Amino acid sequence: MKKIRILHTADIHFDTPFSGMTPNEALKSKEELKEVFEKIIQITNERKIDILLIAGDVFDNLSVNKSTLYFIKSCLEKINHVKIFISPGNHDPFNDKSFYSMIEWPDNTHIFTEKPERIILEELDTVVWGVGFDKPHINNSLLKDIQRIDGYNNVMVLHGEITTTKDSNDYNPITEEDIATSEMDYIALGHRHKFSGIKKIKNTYYSYSGCPQGRGFDELDDKGVLFIELKEKFLESEFIRTSIRNYYEKQINIDGCFGNNEVKNKIINEISKEDRENNFYKVILTGEISEDFTLNEEFLQQLLSSEFYFVKIIDKTEIKLDMNELMKGYSIKSIFAKKMYEKLQMAADEDERQRIILALKIGIQSLSGEELKISEG
Repeated sequence: MKKIRILHTADIHFDTPFSGMTPNEALKSKEELKEVFEKIIQITNERKIDILLIAGDVFDNLSVNKSTLYFIKSCLEKINHVKIFISPGNHDPFNDKSFYSMIEWPDNTHIFTEKPERIILEELDTVVWGVGFDKPHINNSLLKDIQRIDGYNNVMVLHGEITTTKDSNDYNPITEEDIATSEMDYIALGHRHKFSGIKKIKNTYYSYSGCPQGRGFDELDDKGVLFIELKEKFLESEFIRTSIRNYYEKQINIDGCFGNNEVKNKIINEISKEDRENNFYKVILTGEISEDFTLNEEFLQQLLSSEFYFVKIIDKTEIKLDMNELMKGYSIKSIFAKKMYEKLQMAADEDERQRIILALKIGIQSLSGEELKISEG
């Protein structure tokens, strides 16, 4: 059999609304998804890919710009020598009203429907299997009744959520037993937005490529596509970064800092200029600060706006308190401190402890006469 070159991607989510951003930021992020897709097309050419597998959620949900549809079509037409297979997912199920039905797709592109199907590529000694969502929720595994064809490379593209035999879900619940009994050489999965690494059960390799570009702080770090070379059950792979910019969470301890400018400088010194100017950051502030310093998240974000492409500040600091000293006497502050200390001693778990510490922080600062702003983070 011939060695085949496969590029596996999924979960692009074109025209994501990016609702937490300003209109201009959202528009830029939408356009960057298109840049990422163009990068995928470029990789397809550079790596001399035979088969491009797109494992669902090409579109985000119920709306897409018509220009985006024609942009995708135009990109795929530029690689007309490549066989392209798409397995619709829960965000973009295939039916008469779906975006897949609104344009005429290039001849080199095949979109799988709700019935399992196989396409034999004689020139590549390969059989490509696939099946797609036809509605947003699928409660039973679609990875059934698949019979490999000997004498060929057998690959499959599929959107779904791996689960155990005891549990289930609404997103095509696939078990490892389903994967093993399929006897595919490789299954390209979509749905999870983090690269899973290449896994193997019995004779079948499988993986989630993850999304090619993060879209929020639940999609951290490098994102990309998976390059695979396959021949006679032997597989080699390489993860290729495609994300233009990444989402990061960074914890920074600001013990002893006093004043917003000092905190600003601490943050700047801990993240390189290049990283700050090219990525999305959620900065989580930890440590102990003086009860006389009221940290203002919104003001800090304004101070840092010229230093970051995008920054969100989350205050998780605690007040540096000498509880023994604070509980002396009979002032309102002392009585409040005693009550809260008792509650801290009786906290059932860490979540309750954190809530009490936040209440203590707000209360002490309030009794100290500082202006308060309760964080929504």
